Amino acid sequence: MFRPSKTVTVGFLTGIVLLRGTVHGQVTTTTAKATTTTTTTTTTTTLAPHPFSPATKECIRNARDANDCHHKPPSQCSSAFQKAYAACFEGSAGMTCATKCLTNESKCFSSIPATQKKCRKTCRTNKKNDVKACQLLPVGVHIWASADQGCLITADQTFGNCKFQCTRPQQQMDCETSFSFCIANCPNLPK
Repeated sequence: MFRPSKTVTVGFLTGIVLLRGTVHGQVTTTTAKATTTTTTTTTTTTLAPHPFSPATKECIRNARDANDCHHKPPSQCSSAFQKAYAACFEGSAGMTCATKCLTNESKCFSSIPATQKKCRKTCRTNKKNDVKACQLLPVGVHIWASADQGCLITADQTFGNCKFQCTRPQQQMDCETSFSFCIANCPNLPK
């Protein structure tokens, strides 16, 4: 018979097991002789890429119109567009930076089939290992609220999420996101 305290304990343990890989804690060490405690905290924030300057936006818009490249990633357009796009950034450093970003995006898109193959293989290997781990749970030990079945359901959900990350649209989105962050570092045309 489940008591409220047992149910809370099972829920708590389940939460710990599920979040085990993403929980981060801060460790503070003190000794009996020490009179002060030193704590170091580092915070890293990833900001969204900054918007282009008005002049750079206008130049990119003109390049898209002139080369009919409206609904595709820049690296998937004509080489004439790519040259016009790179020219929308300030100086030779800006052009070099933009060209590097376009080349990296193009390489990313061309490697999608190989990346998908590796990704799917990794998903299958992880599912096989997860199912084996679920089968290792001793009979009568219920760290999962629904025993082995809960473990197998979690393994199946993890496999489904992994396969989704391997789909072509997700891989394309990763390439486009990398391009957005790369191109944000290129010097814009002056306002």
